[in-house]
Amino acid sequence: MSPQQIQDLEQYEQSTAYGDLEKAVLRFAEQWTRQGRVAGDVLEQLQRSLSPAQLVTLAATVGLANWTNRFNETFGVQLP
Repeated sequence: MSPQQIQDLEQYEQSTAYGDLEKAVLRFAEQWTRQGRVAGDVLEQLQRSLSPAQLVTLAATVGLANWTNRFNETFGVQLP
């Protein structure tokens, strides 16, 4: 991520630092994390740009990050 993307992460939807695909990936991660599901339009947009294998990798990455975060929070793991 560029310094501008890091700075704009909380308002990625309005940021010009992110492209359309990057915004769709962030929408996917945010929706799945907060709601446990992803809107059909977000999946459709991703399917136009990513292969099935890439979609599985995206889902696995988001799922693992969510699990790791919940594990660390539950057990009070302090990260360096």
